[in-house]
Amino acid sequence: MSWKAWLDDHAFDLETLSELFREGDPLVAQDPSDGYYLESSALQDSNGQPDPNAAEVLVKRINGVGRAADQGFRPVHLRGRYTAPDGTTSVVILADTAEGRSKLTATALVLVNGIPAPQAPPKGPRYVKLAEQDPDVADVLRVLGQLGALDWYDIYKAWEIVEHAVGGGRQVVARGWAMKADIDRLTASANHPGISGDDARHARMPGTPGPNRTMTIDEADALVRRLVTNWIESHPSY
Repeated sequence: MSWKAWLDDHAFDLETLSELFREGDPLVAQDPSDGYYLESSALQDSNGQPDPNAAEVLVKRINGVGRAADQGFRPVHLRGRYTAPDGTTSVVILADTAEGRSKLTATALVLVNGIPAPQAPPKGPRYVKLAEQDPDVADVLRVLGQLGALDWYDIYKAWEIVEHAVGGGRQVVARGWAMKADIDRLTASANHPGISGDDARHARMPGTPGPNRTMTIDEADALVRRLVTNWIESHPSY
């Protein structure tokens, strides 16, 4: 048994994590009376006590996985409460916030000779294990896992990590993960103040980009999440 760190935020996002991390280490699960928690051997220090710093790192990583896997996902928070393996707890009460959101889900049931096929193992723990082995994976999950919406700086960082890891943008195109035109639109929109205004990475760039070289930040967000997922799941150690 390991320490549990209790999680807080919208049920949709917690449900997403509980599916991505439904078994293994780390594990995200729901207690019917207390809500959702994160359980992992990484949550305790060398003295067997809960380590809030380690919990923050781990939550950011699982948030990164959630963001890569689900376009509608929003990062969750630590509640500040930890449950020891023997059931004792340390509690910090934080203010709750509520937000109205709706979510559509679709579940495909695969049958083999009329019998439901076993579910594939959840991908979440594999992402986190790979982050412990590969600094590039750890960095990209940290970028995606931060609280709040991604800005152009975050999106471009994630793109640069993937680009560098696979050996350049040509490799991304060659693997069929994105068209060159889409990559050009992403980089132009992230960098050029003529497209993204004050949110752009640069204040001055020569020339005026044509309308075919523009991409909204939502489109770029979706593209970079897809690139991250494709890259991680193609990793030799995945």
